[in-house]
Amino acid sequence: MGSGGHNRKPTILHMQQGTYRADRANPNEPTAMALPDVPRPPSHLNRYAKRKWKELAPVLSGSRIMTDHDLVALEMLCEAYGQYRESQWAVYHTIGDDGKAKKRNLAEYMDGRNSQTMPEYAAMTRAIGTVRGLLSEFGMSPASRAKVSAIPDKNPEDEMSRLLEGQG
Repeated sequence: MGSGGHNRKPTILHMQQGTYRADRANPNEPTAMALPDVPRPPSHLNRYAKRKWKELAPVLSGSRIMTDHDLVALEMLCEAYGQYRESQWAVYHTIGDDGKAKKRNLAEYMDGRNSQTMPEYAAMTRAIGTVRGLLSEFGMSPASRAKVSAIPDKNPEDEMSRLLEGQG
């Protein structure tokens, strides 16, 4: 059976987007539980990647978007972000004769180089593409965020029952 040209979305995303249809749902879809605690960043990540993990993991965990199955994707996102920041620093800084870092602009970086002699710039642009794609997977770009809504912590039926019983 072919893939049909579209990537299949998990049922949870269809439910969050309001597009869930029981007749199209996969009854054998594997399920994953939202993480109860915010996981610590992997120790091998660079400082930029660890900072990004500490920023994103609580947001994703709190909105119940991230499950234990998503930790590798979050790790890759943070790793790519860390690579982006390191290569960006290398593009926009140079080490002077005195051993100190000095800022430079993109024109100064590219002066006298061609595409074959700009490894930092190539790494930076590759990392940007990876980060962009993974942000979209987590619903963290403007276009993808418009398609996803977080699952509220409270069950709306329980909330309605409380109100009807005069407890609200």
